[in-house]
Amino acid sequence: MSTDTTRHTPPSPCSAASDTAEAALQAGQRATAEEQARLLRRWAERTEAAWAVSATHLVHALLASRADAEKQFRLALDVPGAASRPFHHARTRLLYGEWLRRAGRRIDARTQLAEAAEIFRRLDAAPLPARARAEQELTGQHLRRDSAPARDTLLTAQESRVARLAAQGLTNREIGAQLLISPRTVGHRLANVFPKLGIVSRADLARIDFGDGLHLIG
Repeated sequence: MSTDTTRHTPPSPCSAASDTAEAALQAGQRATAEEQARLLRRWAERTEAAWAVSATHLVHALLASRADAEKQFRLALDVPGAASRPFHHARTRLLYGEWLRRAGRRIDARTQLAEAAEIFRRLDAAPLPARARAEQELTGQHLRRDSAPARDTLLTAQESRVARLAAQGLTNREIGAQLLISPRTVGHRLANVFPKLGIVSRADLARIDFGDGLHLIG
């Protein structure tokens, strides 16, 4: 197999490694995320593929301390050729923007989030445009909405973000840590979300399609 072909046909575990690492860290499974970082690094060293080098830096950013994370995010974005995979590039910007917001750097966060949202929109990569939009609004930015479904407009930006994280199985304490709010506030937000969405429990959140009008599926 040629080098060019190899670079464009990574094994499935490699292509999904950054997603797996992010999910593992949200679940408190750091060892799994570290293994994904090693997997990506080996593939990057073997192929020198831009996407793999960028993804390695991205996972290192997710694993890094606050002092080192930004350097890794910037390295991930600045890899020559990384933008040739727009979905991965936009996802890196989204995660960097989320990190910047949590660090209190709202203006910087808006730049990254706006870029991510536009790329996701062009790619029709639901539900990530909604995730990027919710993060933009959490920075205090007021976005003009196009003809969004009526139910989507019922939730505030923070309610939407809380609901999405709860749907992923995070506890109130974990959600609060990500959004820099108290677990009690998380509980209040969820209490508002349930009647707005016509559901009665956290379990029902797993059946909400957050990318298409917040409707029940399944």
